[in-house]
Amino acid sequence: MNKYYIYILLFIATLLWGGNVIAAKIANNIMLEPIKLSFFRNLVAIIILFPFVVKNINKIYILFIKHWKLISILSILSVSIFNTFMNIALKTSSVISSSLMPSFAPSIIILLSIIFYKSKINLLQSIGVIISFIGFLSIIFRGNINNLESLNFVTGDLWMLGCVLCWSIYSATIRIIPKEIDNISFLFLIFFVGNIFVFPFYCYESIINDSFNIDENYAIPLILYVGIGPALISYIIWIKCIKVIGANKAGLFLNLIPVFSSTISIIFLNEILKNYHIIGAILIFLGIYLVNREKNEQN
Repeated sequence: MNKYYIYILLFIATLLWGGNVIAAKIANNIMLEPIKLSFFRNLVAIIILFPFVVKNINKIYILFIKHWKLISILSILSVSIFNTFMNIALKTSSVISSSLMPSFAPSIIILLSIIFYKSKINLLQSIGVIISFIGFLSIIFRGNINNLESLNFVTGDLWMLGCVLCWSIYSATIRIIPKEIDNISFLFLIFFVGNIFVFPFYCYESIINDSFNIDENYAIPLILYVGIGPALISYIIWIKCIKVIGANKAGLFLNLIPVFSSTISIIFLNEILKNYHIIGAILIFLGIYLVNREKNEQN
């Protein structure tokens, strides 16, 4: 397969993921609560995937029973917590901050791989991780170290921190998924199981807000977008491209997510790009470059 075609696919995948951050921010403006958005997003993915797995549903059930602990953990970390925490974060955090913070995830994944799998890390990678972490702190502290002393953080940034940590643990753990579980079956399982854990929180949120309904004019198109685009299309593209060019090269395209979401938010949501965003982004991307440069030289 032509590598340029793969790059175009990765461009589309990251564009959709960048749009997911924007969608979560817009949801707050149309009274689409964070957990409700997460629940219906997952439900759309489940409904679309079901025809592709229905013939093998018994086999999938057996695989789940056999590996229920691992699948449940991965489902909670990704589908249940990651997306829900991101939606909650965007109630108070800006799109720019929220989209930049996950860029630190590759460095966290490296540290977790050292802990979980005794992976080795060299000096250049260590420097890359440290630089990325400094950039991450720049965004968390909003360019003012005094915010650490006074604990003066934006609540959404703390939710996003939890979101990033969960995604990093998920990414570091996903490598041990048994090969007998194919990608589509795994995707269906994590959405189905993950949404089971989301459901009681969705009910609680809806009861508190006295609303189980959604706005048909605005909310439904938004839910369809996040369910079909970021949840399914991007994930399928990601798996396909990794098999062709490898995870290291594909991973570099994740850096486009904050570029897309930040640009859209500045143009259409009137958000302001602050100095600490720029400094944090430069440091994070420099760190990621150093880590991936060393990996590519070793490959």
